[in-house]
Amino acid sequence: MTLPSTPPLPLADRYERFRDSVFSGLEEPTRLPGFDEPLCELDLQSLWFCGSFGSEFKTEDGRTVKITDFGSWNAGAGPDFNGVSMLIDGQAVRGDVELDPDVRDWERHLHAGNPEYNKVVLHVFLSSPQNQKHFTRTSNHLDVPQVQLTAAMLAVDAAPKSRDAAARIGRCATPLRDMEPARITSMLESAAQFRLQAKSRRLYRIIAASGREQAIYQALAQTLGYLHNQRPFAILSQRLPLNRMLKEPTAQREALLFGVSGFLEMARPDDIQKDSRAYLRGLWSHWWKIRQSCSRWMEPQQMLRWKMTAIRPGNHPQRRLGALLAILANWEVVAPPLMDATRWSLAAWRDTVAGLKHDFWSSHYSLSADEAESPMALVGATRVHEMLANVVYPLLVPERTRLWAEYLELPALLDNQKVRKAITRLFGDHPDAANFRKLLFQHQGLLQIYEDFCLADDSACADCPFPERLKEW
Repeated sequence: MTLPSTPPLPLADRYERFRDSVFSGLEEPTRLPGFDEPLCELDLQSLWFCGSFGSEFKTEDGRTVKITDFGSWNAGAGPDFNGVSMLIDGQAVRGDVELDPDVRDWERHLHAGNPEYNKVVLHVFLSSPQNQKHFTRTSNHLDVPQVQLTAAMLAVDAAPKSRDAAARIGRCATPLRDMEPARITSMLESAAQFRLQAKSRRLYRIIAASGREQAIYQALAQTLGYLHNQRPFAILSQRLPLNRMLKEPTAQREALLFGVSGFLEMARPDDIQKDSRAYLRGLWSHWWKIRQSCSRWMEPQQMLRWKMTAIRPGNHPQRRLGALLAILANWEVVAPPLMDATRWSLAAWRDTVAGLKHDFWSSHYSLSADEAESPMALVGATRVHEMLANVVYPLLVPERTRLWAEYLELPALLDNQKVRKAITRLFGDHPDAANFRKLLFQHQGLLQIYEDFCLADDSACADCPFPERLKEW
């Protein structure tokens, strides 16, 4: 599946041509795009599963592979992914896929002698020793086709950049001071549309790999992870896909989410407040029965890595899981407007999500916290806005372009550190700087320019081409 067959968004195209002209001739980075550190195996599996590497490949011996169904993420012993459907040189094949950081891991982990790997029909890996050939064979001596992933396959927008730039006035503040406000606004609007289109591509890759409803569920879950816990939420929604979660009774669904997340394993009875113990006992009463079926995900190297420090109580990932439970419990109301753009109503959807409740999590910050004095919104207004910016409009605008005008009217409810740095860098003490940070699209445009230019510059502004090229806008 590809993006809807609508013309490219014109402002996004304008910004892309401007950006490309600025960077023409500059050396492209060689590291995996968007990642400042080497990928761990868990991240690699997650990116593969949501289609970030694509769905069409060449095997090491030159055969074509097209993945038609990415299957399911295996919770027990054996290969990483089960029930994967593909075409190899046009012939339909169904079986398991093993994905390793290194091609030699097949032998290192003794898969060649393990009958549980006899159904593997594709071995995917990231690295291979130069000038050495390593074969993948099953215990019944069959060769398994191999596919090597490369940085070029990985979509450039597959992961957020963690790099940052100093909060100081940049050289671009001088030419921007002399630019007419209408020109600045048009640049921010074009950059915002370019950013929205990139988010659309990410969403539609997941749709192509997993279907529209699963993509919506995964994207909404990821927004609940805020900056530092997006990847664990994405992996959790991949391991516990929507079609499974909607079939589970409520109590079992909650036990699965908190069990597979690892939070039940972390909970220390001595730390649990009295009013929370009954809820925790209820989770464990279901989790112990199904824990063995998820044993692989409980292994140390497969456990999700949550960031728990320097997080406001209301943003605690356990509470955000409570919000995900409420979304699942109300899926028949939350999802339909996102499945069909003609059914979209901003006011109705915003009220639905902002009004979600949960018997326990509407009044608790974490499993170990005291009960709050009064109920709290599970999904606050700023988080709803994040869902609109990162899920709803990127999904719907390519299908119903008149929604772009609605998007332009959305207010900016909250600054973040990067927006503040972008404002300082680009505008300095510009007398009208406050007018360029009132709306959501302005924030999105500022962030795009900041990432494209400020974060790409290693010369402390001295050699950045952006200030000189502004006159071309």
